[in-house]
Amino acid sequence: MAGRTLSEGEILGRFLRELGLEEPHPLNLAGNTDDAALLPLAAARCGGRWDHDDCLILTQDGMVEGVHFRLDGYTPEQVAWKCAAANLSDLAAMGGRPLGALVYLGLPAVRSRAGFVDGLARGLNRSMQRYEYTIFGGDVTASRHLTLSMAFVGKVRRSRALLRGGAGVGDAVFLSACIGLASLGLELVERTQAGDHFAARALKRYSRARERVLSPTPRLDFVELLADRGFASSCIDLSDSLAKSLRLLAEASGAGMEIGLTEKVLHPEVLDYYSGDDDFDVQRLALSAEEDFELLFTVPEELVSSFKREMPPGVIHLGKVVRRQGVWSLRGRRRVPVEELGFQHFQR
Repeated sequence: MAGRTLSEGEILGRFLRELGLEEPHPLNLAGNTDDAALLPLAAARCGGRWDHDDCLILTQDGMVEGVHFRLDGYTPEQVAWKCAAANLSDLAAMGGRPLGALVYLGLPAVRSRAGFVDGLARGLNRSMQRYEYTIFGGDVTASRHLTLSMAFVGKVRRSRALLRGGAGVGDAVFLSACIGLASLGLELVERTQAGDHFAARALKRYSRARERVLSPTPRLDFVELLADRGFASSCIDLSDSLAKSLRLLAEASGAGMEIGLTEKVLHPEVLDYYSGDDDFDVQRLALSAEEDFELLFTVPEELVSSFKREMPPGVIHLGKVVRRQGVWSLRGRRRVPVEELGFQHFQR
Protein backbone atom coordinates (compact mmCIF):
# COMPACT_ATOMS: atom_id res chain seq x y z
CA MET A 1 0.00 0.00 0.00
CA ALA A 2 1.41 3.38 -1.01
CA GLY A 3 1.97 6.07 1.57
CA ARG A 4 4.63 7.98 3.41
CA THR A 5 7.53 6.22 5.11
CA LEU A 6 6.85 5.61 8.81
CA SER A 7 9.33 6.58 11.50
CA GLU A 8 10.76 4.03 13.92
CA GLY A 9 8.43 5.25 16.69
CA GLU A 10 5.39 5.05 14.42
CA ILE A 11 6.27 1.49 13.39
CA LEU A 12 6.57 0.41 17.01
CA GLY A 13 3.31 2.18 17.88
CA ARG A 14 1.40 0.38 15.13
CA PHE A 15 2.74 -2.98 16.28
CA LEU A 16 1.61 -2.27 19.84
CA ARG A 17 -1.88 -1.33 18.66
CA GLU A 18 -2.26 -4.34 16.37
CA LEU A 19 -0.99 -6.70 19.08
CA GLY A 20 -3.30 -5.21 21.69
CA LEU A 21 -0.34 -4.18 23.83
CA GLU A 22 -0.87 -0.42 24.12
CA GLU A 23 -1.14 -1.16 27.83
CA PRO A 24 1.88 -3.26 28.86
CA HIS A 25 1.47 -6.88 29.91
CA PRO A 26 1.33 -7.11 33.73
CA LEU A 27 4.33 -9.46 33.77
CA ASN A 28 6.52 -6.72 32.27
CA LEU A 29 7.27 -4.51 35.24
CA ALA A 30 9.12 -2.03 33.02
CA GLY A 31 6.05 -1.24 30.90
CA ASN A 32 6.41 -0.14 27.29
CA THR A 33 8.82 2.78 27.67
CA ASP A 34 12.16 0.98 28.18
CA ASP A 35 14.36 -0.91 25.72
CA ALA A 36 14.22 -4.04 27.87
CA ALA A 37 11.50 -6.04 29.63
CA LEU A 38 11.59 -6.70 33.37
CA LEU A 39 10.14 -10.08 34.34
CA PRO A 40 9.66 -11.20 37.97
CA LEU A 41 11.51 -14.49 38.21
CA ALA A 42 8.97 -16.09 40.55
CA ALA A 43 6.25 -15.44 37.98
CA ALA A 44 8.14 -17.58 35.50
CA ARG A 45 8.49 -20.28 38.12
CA CYS A 46 5.03 -20.15 39.67
CA GLY A 47 2.60 -19.56 36.81
CA GLY A 48 2.18 -15.82 37.31
CA ARG A 49 2.64 -15.53 41.08
CA TRP A 50 5.75 -13.99 42.57
CA ASP A 51 6.76 -13.16 46.10
CA HIS A 52 10.38 -12.08 46.08
CA ASP A 53 12.71 -9.55 44.54
CA ASP A 54 14.51 -11.50 41.81
CA CYS A 55 13.85 -10.36 38.24
CA LEU A 56 15.05 -11.27 34.79
CA ILE A 57 15.81 -8.61 32.17
CA LEU A 58 15.11 -9.49 28.55
CA THR A 59 16.52 -7.36 25.75
CA GLN A 60 17.39 -7.74 22.08
CA ASP A 61 19.42 -5.72 19.62
CA GLY A 62 21.01 -6.43 16.26
CA MET A 63 23.24 -5.08 13.52
CA VAL A 64 22.72 -5.24 9.75
CA GLU A 65 25.42 -4.77 7.14
CA GLY A 66 24.87 -1.56 5.21
CA VAL A 67 22.74 -0.04 7.99
CA HIS A 68 24.92 -0.25 11.11
CA PHE A 69 28.32 -1.08 9.61
CA ARG A 70 30.32 -1.77 6.46
CA LEU A 71 32.80 -4.61 6.33
CA ASP A 72 35.47 -2.41 4.76
CA GLY A 73 35.47 -0.51 8.06
CA TYR A 74 34.83 -3.27 10.62
CA THR A 75 36.47 -6.63 11.19
CA PRO A 76 34.13 -9.58 11.96
CA GLU A 77 35.41 -9.51 15.55
CA GLN A 78 34.44 -5.83 15.90
CA VAL A 79 30.96 -6.48 14.48
CA ALA A 80 30.31 -9.19 17.08
CA TRP A 81 31.77 -7.15 19.94
CA LYS A 82 29.69 -4.09 19.07
CA CYS A 83 26.45 -6.07 18.76
CA ALA A 84 27.04 -7.56 22.21
CA ALA A 85 27.97 -4.13 23.60
CA ALA A 86 24.68 -2.61 22.39
CA ASN A 87 22.72 -5.23 24.33
CA LEU A 88 24.93 -5.03 27.40
CA SER A 89 24.45 -1.27 27.43
CA ASP A 90 20.68 -1.78 27.66
CA LEU A 91 21.21 -4.12 30.63
CA ALA A 92 23.46 -1.57 32.32
CA ALA A 93 20.82 1.14 31.84
CA MET A 94 18.34 -1.00 33.77
CA GLY A 95 20.84 -1.74 36.53
CA GLY A 96 21.24 -5.37 35.52
CA ARG A 97 24.03 -7.84 34.93
CA PRO A 98 24.20 -10.30 32.03
CA LEU A 99 23.54 -14.02 32.36
CA GLY A 100 23.61 -15.13 28.73
CA ALA A 101 22.37 -14.63 25.20
CA LEU A 102 20.78 -16.28 22.18
CA VAL A 103 22.46 -15.37 18.89
CA TYR A 104 20.95 -15.12 15.41
CA LEU A 105 23.42 -15.01 12.52
CA GLY A 106 22.33 -14.27 8.95
CA LEU A 107 25.38 -15.10 6.85
CA PRO A 108 25.88 -14.37 3.14
CA ALA A 109 27.40 -17.27 1.20
CA VAL A 110 30.44 -15.17 0.30
CA ARG A 111 31.16 -14.75 4.04
CA SER A 112 30.71 -18.41 5.01
CA ARG A 113 34.43 -19.03 5.24
CA ALA A 114 36.34 -20.32 8.25
CA GLY A 115 38.37 -17.16 8.84
CA PHE A 116 35.34 -14.87 8.77
CA VAL A 117 33.21 -17.09 11.01
CA ASP A 118 36.09 -17.55 13.45
CA GLY A 119 36.42 -13.77 13.65
CA LEU A 120 32.77 -13.39 14.65
CA ALA A 121 33.21 -16.12 17.27
CA ARG A 122 36.33 -14.44 18.68
CA GLY A 123 34.43 -11.18 19.10
CA LEU A 124 31.67 -12.93 21.03
CA ASN A 125 34.17 -14.88 23.12
CA ARG A 126 36.09 -11.74 24.05
CA SER A 127 32.84 -10.12 25.20
CA MET A 128 31.79 -13.25 27.14
CA GLN A 129 35.11 -13.36 29.00
CA ARG A 130 35.12 -9.64 29.73
CA TYR A 131 31.54 -9.42 31.03
CA GLU A 132 31.07 -12.94 32.42
CA TYR A 133 28.07 -14.34 30.58
CA THR A 134 27.44 -17.32 28.29
CA ILE A 135 25.88 -18.04 24.92
CA PHE A 136 22.84 -20.30 25.36
CA GLY A 137 22.42 -21.09 21.66
CA GLY A 138 20.82 -19.53 18.60
CA ASP A 139 20.30 -19.93 14.88
CA VAL A 140 22.23 -19.52 11.62
CA THR A 141 20.62 -18.92 8.21
CA ALA A 142 21.70 -17.81 4.77
CA SER A 143 21.18 -14.09 4.25
CA ARG A 144 21.67 -11.46 1.56
CA HIS A 145 23.51 -9.20 4.03
CA LEU A 146 25.44 -10.03 7.19
CA THR A 147 23.01 -9.77 10.11
CA LEU A 148 23.88 -10.40 13.76
CA SER A 149 21.22 -10.19 16.44
CA MET A 150 21.46 -11.08 20.13
CA ALA A 151 18.71 -11.61 22.69
CA PHE A 152 20.14 -11.19 26.19
CA VAL A 153 18.94 -12.38 29.58
CA GLY A 154 20.12 -10.42 32.59
CA LYS A 155 19.35 -10.28 36.28
CA VAL A 156 18.38 -7.54 38.70
CA ARG A 157 16.50 -7.10 41.96
CA ARG A 158 13.15 -5.47 41.31
CA SER A 159 13.71 -2.97 44.11
CA ARG A 160 16.98 -1.90 42.44
CA ALA A 161 15.90 -1.92 38.77
CA LEU A 162 16.41 1.38 36.97
CA LEU A 163 13.57 2.50 34.71
CA ARG A 164 13.22 5.53 32.49
CA GLY A 165 10.10 6.68 34.30
CA GLY A 166 11.58 7.08 37.79
CA ALA A 167 12.83 10.67 37.71
CA GLY A 168 11.20 13.17 40.05
CA VAL A 169 11.07 16.95 40.07
CA GLY A 170 14.24 18.29 41.68
CA ASP A 171 16.38 15.28 40.74
CA ALA A 172 19.82 16.08 39.33
CA VAL A 173 20.68 14.91 35.78
CA PHE A 174 24.09 13.32 35.17
CA LEU A 175 26.17 11.82 32.36
CA SER A 176 28.54 8.94 33.16
CA ALA A 177 31.30 10.58 31.06
CA CYS A 178 31.96 13.09 28.28
CA ILE A 179 30.52 12.24 24.87
CA GLY A 180 30.95 12.87 21.16
CA LEU A 181 33.88 10.52 20.58
CA ALA A 182 31.82 7.82 18.83
CA SER A 183 30.13 10.33 16.54
CA LEU A 184 33.51 11.74 15.55
CA GLY A 185 34.88 8.25 14.99
CA LEU A 186 31.85 7.29 12.88
CA GLU A 187 32.20 10.41 10.72
CA LEU A 188 35.91 9.79 10.13
CA VAL A 189 35.45 6.08 9.40
CA GLU A 190 32.69 6.78 6.85
CA ARG A 191 34.66 9.55 5.16
CA THR A 192 37.73 7.31 5.02
CA GLN A 193 35.63 4.60 3.36
CA ALA A 194 34.55 7.21 0.79
CA GLY A 195 38.20 7.93 -0.08
CA ASP A 196 38.76 11.08 2.02
CA HIS A 197 42.53 11.14 2.66
CA PHE A 198 42.23 13.91 5.26
CA ALA A 199 39.82 11.75 7.27
CA ALA A 200 42.17 8.77 6.98
CA ARG A 201 45.01 10.84 8.45
CA ALA A 202 42.69 12.18 11.17
CA LEU A 203 41.73 8.63 12.15
CA LYS A 204 45.36 7.91 12.96
CA ARG A 205 45.63 11.07 15.05
CA TYR A 206 42.30 10.61 16.85
CA SER A 207 42.76 6.95 17.65
CA ARG A 208 40.39 6.95 20.62
CA ALA A 209 37.54 8.12 18.39
CA ARG A 210 38.14 5.17 16.07
CA GLU A 211 38.34 2.78 19.03
CA ARG A 212 35.10 4.12 20.53
CA VAL A 213 33.05 3.53 17.38
CA LEU A 214 34.59 0.13 16.53
CA SER A 215 34.92 -1.29 20.07
CA PRO A 216 32.51 0.53 22.43
CA THR A 217 32.46 -0.14 26.16
CA PRO A 218 29.07 -0.69 27.87
CA ARG A 219 29.03 0.96 31.31
CA LEU A 220 28.32 -2.11 33.41
CA ASP A 221 30.88 -0.68 35.83
CA PHE A 222 28.19 1.81 36.95
CA VAL A 223 25.62 -0.84 37.96
CA GLU A 224 26.84 -1.17 41.55
CA LEU A 225 26.84 2.59 42.17
CA LEU A 226 23.59 3.50 40.44
CA ALA A 227 21.44 0.42 41.09
CA ASP A 228 22.88 -1.73 43.86
CA ARG A 229 23.57 1.25 46.09
CA GLY A 230 20.39 3.02 45.06
CA PHE A 231 21.74 6.37 43.87
CA ALA A 232 19.86 6.60 40.55
CA SER A 233 16.12 7.20 40.18
CA SER A 234 16.05 6.69 36.38
CA CYS A 235 18.50 5.78 33.64
CA ILE A 236 18.91 5.37 29.88
CA ASP A 237 21.91 4.56 27.71
CA LEU A 238 23.19 6.80 24.93
CA SER A 239 22.97 4.51 21.94
CA ASP A 240 20.69 7.19 20.48
CA SER A 241 21.56 10.87 20.58
CA LEU A 242 21.76 12.80 23.83
CA ALA A 243 18.81 14.95 22.67
CA LYS A 244 16.60 11.91 22.06
CA SER A 245 17.68 10.24 25.30
CA LEU A 246 16.89 13.34 27.35
CA ARG A 247 13.43 13.55 25.78
CA LEU A 248 12.72 9.84 26.34
CA LEU A 249 13.75 10.07 30.00
CA ALA A 250 11.68 13.21 30.59
CA GLU A 251 8.59 11.89 28.79
CA ALA A 252 8.67 8.53 30.59
CA SER A 253 8.90 10.37 33.93
CA GLY A 254 6.13 12.83 33.07
CA ALA A 255 8.42 15.76 33.78
CA GLY A 256 10.84 18.13 32.06
CA MET A 257 14.55 18.82 32.17
CA GLU A 258 16.73 21.90 32.20
CA ILE A 259 20.33 21.28 31.15
CA GLY A 260 23.46 23.30 30.58
CA LEU A 261 25.88 22.15 27.89
CA THR A 262 29.44 23.42 28.05
CA GLU A 263 32.67 22.17 26.50
CA LYS A 264 33.19 19.76 29.42
CA VAL A 265 30.40 17.59 27.97
CA LEU A 266 32.51 16.82 24.87
CA HIS A 267 35.54 14.54 24.81
CA PRO A 268 38.91 16.38 24.49
CA GLU A 269 39.60 14.70 21.11
CA VAL A 270 36.31 16.09 19.81
CA LEU A 271 37.16 19.59 21.03
CA ASP A 272 40.61 19.37 19.47
CA TYR A 273 39.24 18.19 16.12
CA TYR A 274 36.73 21.05 15.87
CA SER A 275 38.95 23.73 17.45
CA GLY A 276 39.56 25.50 14.14
CA ASP A 277 35.99 25.25 12.85
CA ASP A 278 34.22 28.63 12.81
CA ASP A 279 30.84 26.87 12.76
CA PHE A 280 31.61 24.72 15.80
CA ASP A 281 28.54 24.64 18.10
CA VAL A 282 29.05 22.83 21.41
CA GLN A 283 25.35 22.50 22.12
CA ARG A 284 24.34 21.09 18.76
CA LEU A 285 27.27 18.69 18.62
CA ALA A 286 26.64 17.44 22.15
CA LEU A 287 22.89 17.00 21.58
CA SER A 288 23.42 15.03 18.36
CA ALA A 289 26.19 12.79 19.79
CA GLU A 290 25.27 9.11 19.67
CA GLU A 291 26.65 5.58 20.05
CA ASP A 292 28.86 6.50 23.01
CA PHE A 293 27.00 3.93 25.18
CA GLU A 294 27.40 6.22 28.18
CA LEU A 295 24.60 6.42 30.75
CA LEU A 296 22.26 9.36 31.28
CA PHE A 297 20.70 9.15 34.74
CA THR A 298 19.01 11.10 37.50
CA VAL A 299 19.78 11.23 41.21
CA PRO A 300 17.22 12.31 43.85
CA GLU A 301 17.89 15.76 45.28
CA GLU A 302 18.51 14.42 48.79
CA LEU A 303 21.20 12.00 47.54
CA VAL A 304 23.14 14.37 45.29
CA SER A 305 25.71 15.41 47.90
CA SER A 306 26.46 11.79 48.84
CA PHE A 307 26.60 10.77 45.19
CA LYS A 308 29.05 13.53 44.28
CA ARG A 309 31.38 12.37 47.08
CA GLU A 310 31.41 8.83 45.71
CA MET A 311 31.03 9.25 41.95
CA PRO A 312 34.05 8.28 39.82
CA PRO A 313 36.09 10.87 37.92
CA GLY A 314 34.56 12.07 34.68
CA VAL A 315 30.88 12.08 35.68
CA ILE A 316 29.18 15.28 34.46
CA HIS A 317 26.35 17.14 36.19
CA LEU A 318 24.11 18.32 33.35
CA GLY A 319 21.12 19.91 35.06
CA LYS A 320 17.91 19.07 36.86
CA VAL A 321 14.42 17.63 36.45
CA VAL A 322 11.70 20.28 36.44
CA ARG A 323 7.92 20.33 36.49
CA ARG A 324 7.63 22.09 33.13
CA GLN A 325 7.24 19.55 30.30
CA GLY A 326 9.93 19.22 27.63
CA VAL A 327 13.71 19.48 27.59
CA TRP A 328 15.27 22.92 27.77
CA SER A 329 18.85 23.99 27.20
CA LEU A 330 19.98 26.95 29.29
CA ARG A 331 21.85 29.59 27.31
CA GLY A 332 22.59 32.41 29.65
CA ARG A 333 19.20 33.54 30.94
CA ARG A 334 17.33 31.96 28.02
CA ARG A 335 15.67 28.54 27.92
CA VAL A 336 15.85 27.02 24.44
CA PRO A 337 13.74 23.94 23.62
CA VAL A 338 15.84 20.92 22.66
CA GLU A 339 14.97 19.40 19.30
CA GLU A 340 15.51 15.73 18.61
CA LEU A 341 18.84 15.26 16.86
CA GLY A 342 20.75 12.18 15.80
CA PHE A 343 20.24 9.06 13.73
CA GLN A 344 16.70 8.03 12.78
CA HIS A 345 15.80 4.72 11.13
CA PHE A 346 13.59 4.97 7.99
CA GLN A 347 14.30 8.69 7.56
CA ARG A 348 14.49 9.92 3.95
